[in-house]
Amino acid sequence: MTGRNVERDDFLAVLTKRLAAWDGSDAHAIRSLLRTADVLDLAQETAGLDDAVDWLVATVRTTAYFSPAAAFALGGRFAAQRGLAAAEAADRDVADLTDLTDLTSAVTNPTAHRPWTATVPTLLAPAAVVFLDRGTRSAVLARWDALVAEDAEGTRRTGLRAAALRTVRLDDTLLTALPDAVARRTTRDWDLFTSAVGLGLAEKALDTAENYARERRQFGSPIGTFAGLRAMLAEMRIRVCAVRVMLDAAAAGDLDTEELLAQAGRAAVDICLDAIQVHGGYGYIDEYPVAGLLRDAVSLRARGGGRRSLLAQVAARGFGHLGGDA
Repeated sequence: MTGRNVERDDFLAVLTKRLAAWDGSDAHAIRSLLRTADVLDLAQETAGLDDAVDWLVATVRTTAYFSPAAAFALGGRFAAQRGLAAAEAADRDVADLTDLTDLTSAVTNPTAHRPWTATVPTLLAPAAVVFLDRGTRSAVLARWDALVAEDAEGTRRTGLRAAALRTVRLDDTLLTALPDAVARRTTRDWDLFTSAVGLGLAEKALDTAENYARERRQFGSPIGTFAGLRAMLAEMRIRVCAVRVMLDAAAAGDLDTEELLAQAGRAAVDICLDAIQVHGGYGYIDEYPVAGLLRDAVSLRARGGGRRSLLAQVAARGFGHLGGDA
């Protein structure tokens, strides 16, 4: 988040207070919470602001600290809303979908048997989905009722469970292709917002580990005074700070968003693993939040198409111009 904006900071303070009061036991209650906090349509309400992306990134990151699953659903909604607005501005034929605000977006699974297959969050009841294909750098838009379910409703997943993930695919005869510029913008936004989820999740894992290290005592002293554990916590904080800097740079257009997402996804997983180590055996039981955060981090990284796919895209841009004789 770049610069200081009093109005934005006040908005985030109110959102933080509301989220902190949420007990986390009712996944659907957070949807009402986000609606009453005027969050769900923030992408549209900030569309005319120069710092709109900063508003949205900060909102997703704040939400992720309390619910990574809800933040993931929110980020997909923001990216789709902004993408559809760009499509309308380009005067493309999206007339049958321009009235929709309940949208989401998702990156397609490169290993799926059928094209245009993706796992999408349904927590916010999307009426349409923007599918993003990293391989072809293209995007299509389809109504929810035109999609084919690849898994049963209510299928249990261990990560991002509250997002109500569903794997769906397109009926190829019922889609609207989006302009290349819109596909690029939507993918960029999706990467930014998903990275913000990873950062908020990592910050929660770090804070949880630090608090535990201060409170847990062994041999008459807080375990946070032990040199080895202090070094681990310091490294976790350094990783969080690195992702924070990268997110600010990417939001300003100074860093590739796929590079950011690859780093943010790995950092979130590694920080959660370290947080479990700080907790010792307690880290593996559900009474402590870090095991759940790890499941969310692993699922979040998979939703971007997988780290290998992201690294392949980054490598192709960095070394695609190089050639050589066999």
